[in-house]
Amino acid sequence: MLSILIPVYNVDVTKLVNSLFKQCSRHKIRFEILVYDDCSDEKYKAKNKPLSSLFGVNYLELQENLGRSKIRNWLVKSAIYERVLFLDSDSKLVGKSFIKEYLKVIEDADVIVGGRIYSKKPPRAKSKYLHWLYGSKRESKKAKVRNKNSANYFHTNNFLANRGIFDQVKFNEEIVGYGYEDLAFGHIIKKCDMSILHIDNPVEHIGLETNKVFLKKAENAIRNLIEYEREGILTDTRLQRFAHQIKAMGIQDLVYQQLEKRVEKYKDNLLNNEGKLYQFSLWKLYLYLGGSSVEA
Repeated sequence: MLSILIPVYNVDVTKLVNSLFKQCSRHKIRFEILVYDDCSDEKYKAKNKPLSSLFGVNYLELQENLGRSKIRNWLVKSAIYERVLFLDSDSKLVGKSFIKEYLKVIEDADVIVGGRIYSKKPPRAKSKYLHWLYGSKRESKKAKVRNKNSANYFHTNNFLANRGIFDQVKFNEEIVGYGYEDLAFGHIIKKCDMSILHIDNPVEHIGLETNKVFLKKAENAIRNLIEYEREGILTDTRLQRFAHQIKAMGIQDLVYQQLEKRVEKYKDNLLNNEGKLYQFSLWKLYLYLGGSSVEA
């Protein structure tokens, strides 16, 4: 009935898997949990290896790192049931009815997105504050909000789908690294006339990155966005709409020059927890204007 697919890289996933196992067993459904380790460090393999002895769990260690997209495509091919539930390994179940909530709506759409939340309290490690702030303010949205623009709020960290959709839609293995693959996947689903339903069934995102790593990933995300734009996959994100408004007003060069004077200060502020989210947005706008195909 349900295949739960969890790609793992350098995360102890035992608590997540055990929680899922208990909930699935409680509801007496046919299920499997596929945990594929994407060439993690040995200390994480040692922690996760005992999962292989758990009934209904298939734990597999890959010999080489496949990356975010390729391992997800492989997990889908390995699944035996018609409904697949993708979960990121750095997720935490926030209630005992997680599986039950998905079962309630399992027939209601081709793709069902549960959402994500972050801890209400900022992290003790100040070096991870930016990721927490951004996630709390920009990513954690109620289903009512997300359903107004279902593709733009699509996230791969927690979604249920009919396995058949992957005959038409694949995770893009050509795009390297982190960034915008979620939105691209959501928009491709929409273009294939498949339905996306958002519900309030979130997991807590516990794998916070340091400010430095988070900004580095954001840089890579902008490069990915530009590539997706060139391919005609993503053309209507909030960042793109704002950039095109600037172009239409004929002030792109002026805005870029003004941002160029400020972005290093913005970046320093963000690294040191002195920045604001609007500075993060302007920093991303600068990167996009400097590398996109938007004509001056």
